[in-house]
Amino acid sequence: MSTLGPGSDAGDSASGPLLEVSDLSATVEGFEVTRGVDLEVNEGEAVALVGRNGAGKTSTFRSIMGLTPVTNGSIRLNGEELLEMRPELIPKRGVGYQPENRDLFTGMTVEENFRLPIWTAGAARGIEDEDAMVEDIFDLFDELEDRRHAEVQNLSGGQGKMTAIGRALALKPDLLILDEPLEGLAPVVVENVKSYIREIIDRDISVLIAESNASHVPEIVDRMYVIERGEIVDSGDPAELSSDEEIQMLMQGGGE
Repeated sequence: MSTLGPGSDAGDSASGPLLEVSDLSATVEGFEVTRGVDLEVNEGEAVALVGRNGAGKTSTFRSIMGLTPVTNGSIRLNGEELLEMRPELIPKRGVGYQPENRDLFTGMTVEENFRLPIWTAGAARGIEDEDAMVEDIFDLFDELEDRRHAEVQNLSGGQGKMTAIGRALALKPDLLILDEPLEGLAPVVVENVKSYIREIIDRDISVLIAESNASHVPEIVDRMYVIERGEIVDSGDPAELSSDEEIQMLMQGGGE
């Protein structure tokens, strides 16, 4: 049986959203980058946050992970306030994070990148069989099997994205946050990565995904939020929003 799937904390707060971001405002170098952001991800749900480059997607995600200073608001996971935690504790609470720039551990192999989170925090997530966890990640990302012992700086762009997502899965997260997992990839690779994301969702892992191309996500996610200039400007059905002309213009930088 696969070991991939929510960890021991999953389902602790069935009465409310798995992730609840309320009235979130954050600053970077003195500039306000998000203003009053509200969004939710329910258990077993896939949600997209879409917006053009610079709209506030990465800042929102980094705030959730404790990496961007928050000036107002609340971020709760399973009802527990994340703003009161040090950033290194958040993955132990069940949040896996694939940063936009991947941030892989260079000089280490693909397999070592999967193992490192388990070495540092596996016990906190109830992972008893490190080898089984790593093999399940390779079973999911079967394209990486023959790159298992390759150092990550020698990977292609698509392989690097897969490795970053796989590393984020290593601690059996309840919530997987993916920042632009499809950006910069060839069309055939985009489809491959999308199929992997769908399989992750099928394993009952909740997913929050940022994308600057709204057409990439309707077949993956259940709901979509649109962010512009640090504020949520619309939300709803992914297919309807991605085909809305006003949203399309906004994503392309129109209406400034």
